[in-house]
Amino acid sequence: MNIFLFVSLLFHLGKSDTRKDETTFHLPKFVAEKLQQIQQSDARIRGKKIACFIDFSQPSFEKRLYVIDLQKQVCLMNTWVAHGKGSGRNAMAEYFSNDSGSLCSSLGVFEPIGQFYGKHGLSIRLKGLDKGVNDNAVDRGIIVHAADYISEKNASLYKRQGNSFGCFAVMPTMIEPLVKLVNQPNAVIVAVK
Repeated sequence: MNIFLFVSLLFHLGKSDTRKDETTFHLPKFVAEKLQQIQQSDARIRGKKIACFIDFSQPSFEKRLYVIDLQKQVCLMNTWVAHGKGSGRNAMAEYFSNDSGSLCSSLGVFEPIGQFYGKHGLSIRLKGLDKGVNDNAVDRGIIVHAADYISEKNASLYKRQGNSFGCFAVMPTMIEPLVKLVNQPNAVIVAVK
């Protein structure tokens, strides 16, 4: 086998590993491991079909939001997501809060409680399920929404995304498919650091 053919074969094998088909994506090993730990320790997640997993240990210029089909163990969506201004104005989320006015993101498990059209367009209301960690989400107005300050350009050129007031903000082109996947009774949103 000539070297060109061999390298070409390796390249295509690598590509097929990162993209299973047109609607599923490769789930990084460290994300799969974190999710598995959470599923084993939290009964609220074990019974769900879809998990929107947000990994705040990654910088905002990386695609750190993963929508995972828990039954098939495949990633259905992978995109950028903002953290709150109070959590840090650079690429890393450093501080988290449940307090009104903090402008921080919150960690923990959230339940989607319905879509609506507000000042950010199509959005999802969230109910925090962890007492003292995110249970003020409804009162704080923490939602999933679209924002122009999230973009591929920001990720590649500025090495950071813009900041929300504590909400999970995504690119405008991603909000509709995200809502379709996550706004259902058998879905859960999990934010970890």
